[in-house]
Amino acid sequence: MAHKKQKEAFTAKEILDQLDTANKQFAFPMLDNGYTYPVTARLSAYRSDSLWRIVIEVVGFNYRGGGHNGIENCLYIFGNGLSHKPGLDNANFLNPTEDSPEGNTFDPETESHLNPAVHTMLIRGQSIEISHDPAFYASKGIRLEQPGKIMIWEMLRGLMPEHRDKFLAPEDEIHQRIPPGLPLFIRLDDWHHPDVANEERPGKNETFIMLADALETGDKKIFKPTEKPNTHWSNWPEGGTL
Repeated sequence: MAHKKQKEAFTAKEILDQLDTANKQFAFPMLDNGYTYPVTARLSAYRSDSLWRIVIEVVGFNYRGGGHNGIENCLYIFGNGLSHKPGLDNANFLNPTEDSPEGNTFDPETESHLNPAVHTMLIRGQSIEISHDPAFYASKGIRLEQPGKIMIWEMLRGLMPEHRDKFLAPEDEIHQRIPPGLPLFIRLDDWHHPDVANEERPGKNETFIMLADALETGDKKIFKPTEKPNTHWSNWPEGGTL
């Protein structure tokens, strides 16, 4: 007597359907969000035979927050058996920076550009130098919006890639937000992301289709994307311009 095939704990279709639903509800990452200047992003996928999680980190400067409150790492979390709605949750906004003992990192009145008198700030408690030299930014392909001032998002982009890891969530912070012991499956530092502002959706995007198939089967070899990565901030010039 033939054995009936056991139903998978989750399917690629269920994963893509969840991402598409979140996208319709504006809870999927839009890398050219008009309120946020993009800086960097990372995708981490976790799985077991019964559970899956996709964690997309989007680091940027939300000008409505201003100053250090506007420097955010937003963790978009998707998966089965979630305790919150898929996508964004108020508990998953991280603000990793603060003033150093030297003083206000940013102009106290506008909180939009660097304080010329201060040359350090703290990221996760570690002091780093920040540059006021226009040539430094030009060398990284960053065009200053207001010559004579370094805007916060320009400073953040100038810190990439040397300080990128400090802005991303440490593994223990991610594991506070996913099931205990769930192992890392695939991690992407760049990928081809859908242009959701122009009605592209994750369910039709090669990256997420292949990722969903790999998560369902547990076979990493399935994940062989061919499309050019586009998550670098320079590919999303509309971000932060509302």
